[in-house]
Amino acid sequence: MRYQPFDIRLARLRESARRFGWNEVLLGNSAQGRPIVGFIQEGGGQRVLAWSLMHGNEPTGFEALVAFMRHTKFESSYLILPILNPDGAEAFTRHNGEGVDVNRDARAQESAEARALVLAAKRFRPDIALNLHDQRPRFYPESGTKPATFSLLAPKGHPEVPTPAQQDAQLRAQIILARWTQILFTSWEGGVARFDDQFYPTAFGEFFQEQGIATLTIETGISLGDWTRMAAASQLADLLTDLDTWQAETTMDPSPYLSLPMNASPANEWVIHHANGVLHLRQHEQVVAGVHTCHWMVDTWLDNHPTWIESRTTHAFGSPPIGEVFTTETLQAEGLVPDLGLKI
Repeated sequence: MRYQPFDIRLARLRESARRFGWNEVLLGNSAQGRPIVGFIQEGGGQRVLAWSLMHGNEPTGFEALVAFMRHTKFESSYLILPILNPDGAEAFTRHNGEGVDVNRDARAQESAEARALVLAAKRFRPDIALNLHDQRPRFYPESGTKPATFSLLAPKGHPEVPTPAQQDAQLRAQIILARWTQILFTSWEGGVARFDDQFYPTAFGEFFQEQGIATLTIETGISLGDWTRMAAASQLADLLTDLDTWQAETTMDPSPYLSLPMNASPANEWVIHHANGVLHLRQHEQVVAGVHTCHWMVDTWLDNHPTWIESRTTHAFGSPPIGEVFTTETLQAEGLVPDLGLKI
């Protein structure tokens, strides 16, 4: 589900924790007074820290972590923060309640959310960190014809000369992603890409990799048949379960990950061929007064880029300016809106 209020999400987590033996820990409170909580499972073995909803409008990782909590036997140990940014999750916005992008606050730690994540790492001392995000439908594997449903990154631990520990951490992250690449190719071939590892000094991926924690960033996107990303969430939960029983060794081969095509942009999202031209619309989600809506925003059509949805109509749309928004209801009146499942 793309949007749920914070209280409902937290209740789901607490119910899963109660049923499957996770212990809740309070790590801080947001600017608007919402608790920032983690859930701990001590299974022994490698120690994994994972978080989602760092950006409050990116819920796929949350759904994956909820599903993962229902795993019945754990061989590794986990501290998960499924709602790192409670105020952003409530408002369905990228930033927190003070307008801060938490993933650009790793060094300054001005936000309660950044401080909570750093505290979690200090207390838990993870071997692996999983940074779970969503990406927009505009991304696709370079030279490909499908959306990037999974885009992977093992960030650098230093911009120029990493220490042996930082090199080892990045290599272990690459090896985990190499294994996951092979798993993903069984069902998602053509829909998997990787980001370049340009160094972002204020991002948490680089911050933890610098400390010798093998850090992975996973960005989930749409697939042609599922704009809700629930299929991606299910697959991501399966990857987390796989990690529970498998450990990376630095002698393993990272090449399946390193050979992935790079993440490219922008694809056309929805192209409508109408009576007097071509209209390109991009998905635009928002929450107003607790109600989630999906509208469509006019953008430039790039005829040599891949397109996810194409429609034809005898209706004339004229030449609406870039940025104009069409409501779902307006497009439905023309019989044009595909069933993307976004109102579930």
